[in-house]
Amino acid sequence: MRAIINSGIILLMSMLCWGCAGNDETAMITRKVKIEAAQLADTLEVRTYPGRVRETAELNLAFRVAGPISRIAVKEGDYVRAGQLVAQMDQRDYEIQMNVAQARYEQVKADAERVIELYNRESVAANDYDKAVAGLKMAESQLNHARDQLNDTRLLAPVSGYIQKLNYSRNELVDAGMPVVTILDVSQYQVEMDIPVSLYLNRDRIHSIKGIQPVKGGEPFNLRLLSLSRKANHNQLYRLLLAPDPVIPADLAPGMDVKVIILFRNDMEPGVRVPLSALFKQEDRTFIWIYDSASQTVNSREVITGKLTGDGTINLISGLQPGEQLVVAGVSLISENERVEPLEPVSETNAGGLL
Repeated sequence: MRAIINSGIILLMSMLCWGCAGNDETAMITRKVKIEAAQLADTLEVRTYPGRVRETAELNLAFRVAGPISRIAVKEGDYVRAGQLVAQMDQRDYEIQMNVAQARYEQVKADAERVIELYNRESVAANDYDKAVAGLKMAESQLNHARDQLNDTRLLAPVSGYIQKLNYSRNELVDAGMPVVTILDVSQYQVEMDIPVSLYLNRDRIHSIKGIQPVKGGEPFNLRLLSLSRKANHNQLYRLLLAPDPVIPADLAPGMDVKVIILFRNDMEPGVRVPLSALFKQEDRTFIWIYDSASQTVNSREVITGKLTGDGTINLISGLQPGEQLVVAGVSLISENERVEPLEPVSETNAGGLL
């Protein structure tokens, strides 16, 4: 019986020892963490604002003469080129007017030429000569006016663009100057946006401006400043007008939303830039984990943060020097003086870490 009890005690102690050995092995596991070197912060800050693509201008086209419309050569939504026919007015009255002016001019010209010839021979008085020359000039002006009015019965597109609206139909009578067609001038698109007072006051520090269509994505396109309103609207915002430089992507259209990215210089001394994931809070103070490659341990260090950069990183004013190594992921799982092992960087030929 005693032998059985001793065997049980020995077996129990062996199990306890095995369990302790297992705990020691667990305690010796080294946590793998992502380590990065602190980068020198940029001297440029990034801010994004909503913008909208708009046409260069919205033009109302009108005849310079009155009369009935005989033809509408376009439809709403059509693209027209500069100089293309948009609408035609009935020309009959203006053709008659020009023919009368043409006949009168030819008669006056023939009479004036005879008087001028006689004047050159000193056969008529200077007064008759002056009347003949003046009459010829008047007849010529009336002919040119009649010809211009006939030409004005053709309404041509002054710029290339899209027909936005037709205000009249065929056979309708219109007065001179009444808008017949509205055309969107798309010879050069523009981007308009509103900026707050803070950016308006620092407008001289703007370094560059880019735009991107948020739905389509793609590469950002450069924008240049055209104008800036000097008076705020009722929302205390200032209107900024931009132009693509050199050209806007062809698949954008008036009314489409764009994201405007403004880079401007800051006046602060260059610090360091770290990912937001590297920071953790303790009693309203901000810390990071510094990695010591010699001892392969981490120690916390308090830092003072600056402004967000807009790309998932933040500038540090103090507490870290460029080149120092810090933990940038899983910071909430680490303890002081813990031994860690840096993760190996993923190879470019092993995307997703599958190899």
